[in-house]
Amino acid sequence: MLRTSPSLHLTLAAALATALGLATAARAQTFDFTVLPESTVQQILTLDTPLTGTLIGNYNDATNPTGTRTLPGLFGGSGNQPIPYSSTIRITQSIATNPAGSFSLALLGGDACSVSGLTFDLLNEIPGTVDLEQLLTYSTFRTVNPSSLFPSVGEITIPLGSGSITEATAVQSGKAIGIAVATSAGTYSVNVAVPVTITIVGSVAGQAADPGPLPGVLALVGTLTVKGSSASLAVSASSNDPIGPLPPLPPLENQPVALPTVIPTGGTASLLFSGTFGESTGTTSLNLSLAASGSQQTDPADVNGDGSVDGADLAIVLSAWGSDLPTADVNQDGNVDGVDLAVVLSAWS
Repeated sequence: MLRTSPSLHLTLAAALATALGLATAARAQTFDFTVLPESTVQQILTLDTPLTGTLIGNYNDATNPTGTRTLPGLFGGSGNQPIPYSSTIRITQSIATNPAGSFSLALLGGDACSVSGLTFDLLNEIPGTVDLEQLLTYSTFRTVNPSSLFPSVGEITIPLGSGSITEATAVQSGKAIGIAVATSAGTYSVNVAVPVTITIVGSVAGQAADPGPLPGVLALVGTLTVKGSSASLAVSASSNDPIGPLPPLPPLENQPVALPTVIPTGGTASLLFSGTFGESTGTTSLNLSLAASGSQQTDPADVNGDGSVDGADLAIVLSAWGSDLPTADVNQDGNVDGVDLAVVLSAWS
């Protein structure tokens, strides 16, 4: 077994590192973080879909002779006549909870940092809410059964149903390089934009409400504190991104809607809506107040576990040369040899 003096170990290490251009190479400090329970998230998604067409009472002389009839204008007319309208169908999804998740943050040197592997469960077992409403504009019309006047008064809001969000995640979708400026010993001001894909799944009025994967960017801004091999991170994160345009939905045919009467109030007109949808557009906003704790990733080349790869690690590898000593077998192939030496030198700090 080869045994050499500590001074020779250091001299050999320095010479090899210099020859390979490694003597001044900076090693990234990478910390694996877990989101803490005191973190909070607020997310609101609004999706608007234009719908234009006609509404008509559900009267039918054969099957529903006592149903509602619709007539245009203030006076006159007979039968059951269609009334033109324009509207927007709006879905609003809302989350207010304590998220769970994890990610890695690396200090790259030169005031640079990176975030990788970010995955957030935005619900963390607390469902969100979904509301569906119609913003309706129509020409003046009247109804029979019940007898009421619906004057044209601009846009009115009709609640169509409510539901819940059962899944909401944000998953990193690309590289995230930012800045980490040292403000004092072990403390850094962090600012990094993380591209994410936001997925929201729920139901409203018994129907699935899934806008599909939504692109977004989380801007993480806050303070990183490093103490030895542990770290804490306190950041805010915000994202405000457009949705769409999304392809139009299939046409609406005789969709029943219960419309509260206007003059007089207190009744309900049973109407059937038909129409054509336009492209859907909207926005999704996400605001996080994030607290996370982390620990530094272990570098296999840091044989003695002191946080740096240097002559002490090389000395251990050289002293165990040709053996199967687990602590010196960097690549864990059962033999301490040139492969382990190469790994240590390539990670030299």
